[in-house]
Parts: sequence; C-alpha cells; structure tokens
Amino acid sequence: MQISILFVEDNEDLRDNAALVLGLEGYNVEVARDGREALDILDAGFSPHLIVSDIMMPRMDGYEFFDAVRQKKHLRGIPFIFLTARGSRHDVSVAKQLGADDYLVKPFDPEEFLIAIQNKLQRMAEMRAQVSESLDAARRTLVQLMSHELRTPLTYVTGGFALLAEELETKTGDMTGDDVRTSLELIQSGTQRLNRLAEQMVLYSEIISGFAEQRIESHGEHMEFAYVLADALNVVLKLAQEHGIRFWQHNTDDETLIVYGSRDLLVTAISEVLRNAIQYSPFGKQISLTVAEEGSFVELTVRDEGPGIGEADQDTIWNVLIQSDRERNEQQGAGMGLPIVKEIMTIHKGDVVLNSSLGQGTEVVLRLPLATALGN
Repeated sequence: MQISILFVEDNEDLRDNAALVLGLEGYNVEVARDGREALDILDAGFSPHLIVSDIMMPRMDGYEFFDAVRQKKHLRGIPFIFLTARGSRHDVSVAKQLGADDYLVKPFDPEEFLIAIQNKLQRMAEMRAQVSESLDAARRTLVQLMSHELRTPLTYVTGGFALLAEELETKTGDMTGDDVRTSLELIQSGTQRLNRLAEQMVLYSEIISGFAEQRIESHGEHMEFAYVLADALNVVLKLAQEHGIRFWQHNTDDETLIVYGSRDLLVTAISEVLRNAIQYSPFGKQISLTVAEEGSFVELTVRDEGPGIGEADQDTIWNVLIQSDRERNEQQGAGMGLPIVKEIMTIHKGDVVLNSSLGQGTEVVLRLPLATALGN
C-alpha cells in the first residue's frame, strides 16, 4: 500500500522541493498553499497517512488548520507535523500543547526531513499494530468465553426440554392444552435461536483464531461445487418451506466445477447467505440461484425479492453484531452470519460481494477459486 502525505506550505519553492523529495521516496503527495486549500483537498476525499503543515500562512494558518482537522472525527488519528521557521522553545511548547505529533524547524536538511517522516510513520504503524493486536486478543477471548458459556448450559436446556416435552406428551396424550403447546413452542424457539448463536460464536472463534484456516491446509479436499450447493440447500430446506420460498436455479454451462477447501465451512457460508435471503423475503416469493464459471472462479449469485439494504448500512453489515434495520428485523438474528460468510470466503482465497438498494431486493455474489487456479 502506498503511503499518502499532505504537505501544506505557502512557499512555492519549498513546497515543490518537498513534494519532489517525498515523491522520489515513493510517497503519494498532495500539496496545498494554505490551510483553507488543504481542507478542501481533505473534504474532496483525500485521506493521508500523515500531514505536514507550515504555521505562518495566509487565509488559514497552521494552528487553525490543525484545529479544523482535529474537529473531523475521521481525521483525528492522522499524525500531524508542524514545519516552521519559528523554532523558539515557546513555539515548540505551543505546538505540542495543541497536540501536534512533531515539530520541524526550517531550514531543514532533506535527509533529516525524510528521517522524521519515516520515524513518525513507523511509530504510528507500530502503535496501530499494537492496538489491533490487543483488540484481536480481547475479541478472541471474549468470543471463546461467551461461546463456551452459552454452549454448555444450552446442552442441558435442550436435553431437558426434550425430556419434558416427552413426559408431558406421555401424561397428557396429544397435549391439546393451548397454554402448554404455546409454552413449549416458545421454549423450543428460544432454545433453537440460542443454540444457533452459540454455534455461530464457536465458528467465528475458530476463524479468527486461525484454526479454521489450518483445517483447510491439513484436511482440505476437492469437491464438485454443485454438491456443495446441494448440501447448503438441504440445510435451509425446512426454513424455506416454512416461509413458502421457492428456489430457481440456473447454471450457465454443463461444466463440472471443482473447488478446494473445507466442505463444512463452504456449506456454512452458502447456507448463511440462503438463510438471510429466506428470512428477508416476503412469504411465497422466489430466490434465484445462478452458478457460473468466471475466469478462474466459480460464482454463485443469490438474489432475493426482499426489502433491500440501504446504502448507509452496506459498509457495516460485514461487521460482527451489526444488523441492517435492527428496529424492524431484530428477530432475524445477532448479525454474525454475513461476517462469518466473508471470513470463510477469505480463507478460501475467495470473496463475497453484496449489491442492494431499498425496495429492489438483494443480490449476494460468492466467488470461489477453482481448484486448478490454486494449483490443487
């Protein structure tokens, strides 16, 4: 990934020379003559990894620019270096009190300038890596703990419920009491939902810990994609019948498409997409399935006739525990299905893409490399 830098300086010669030096080092550089122009560049969508700014500039000086940048939530974490001819101890103190990451005094040696840039970028990368590692560790611990604490008692609950239902049926015959039947249905529905959540959390824990990827490396197998899809359809068959959903399947050719990986994981990924399509589709509607060979990939396109997903939600639905339009669809689940799908496809060297708009349904495309493309 190319590192981007925003360099703000009203002196044209210095601005051009700094851009040349940084460009020769492989950085992607945007320049501005003052804080106002720099803000326009940022508002236009430029997202730098580092900002270097002069202080004494027309229209908007460096201090005002720094304050404006820190007011924008998505820019607050960007390292900021002041570059100025004002090198007194007081000036340095003011800059650091504002929260600047560093302070370079003009004139400067190009080599020293580059070293300062590289050190700051490296330090920020190290800090972000440390934070990311800490968050990943905490997330793994939390998911493992919750999955264990959910799975173990649910085993007892499920078993106890089955024994209770059998005992009641034995003693009351056909169990015609509406209250008893309703109570058992509620218990069964809640238990099934909790069991599903526990299984999802266990699987997600295996994925983020690297265990699932190791399983592919050690126990991966060749399989016909058509059979994998058939297994996934069997998983959601009962749910589809309950919602009156019909599947329409189309294959673009008669080629036998061979993929490589973990059958269980791939079936899970496909069935999660199918389950979402079923749950969000109106009763009695159709879900279309298209299987096609595209280059070195096999693509499965799942399209439903549901309410669709708003553009604002489409970037977040891949995050764990995020669910689109939760106020209306809370009963649909905990929001772990699509993140699990994405992770499974990623560890299989594939990808998943979602296309949707409100009122127009949703299309999910699963892309999986053919076994020959992986050298298997």
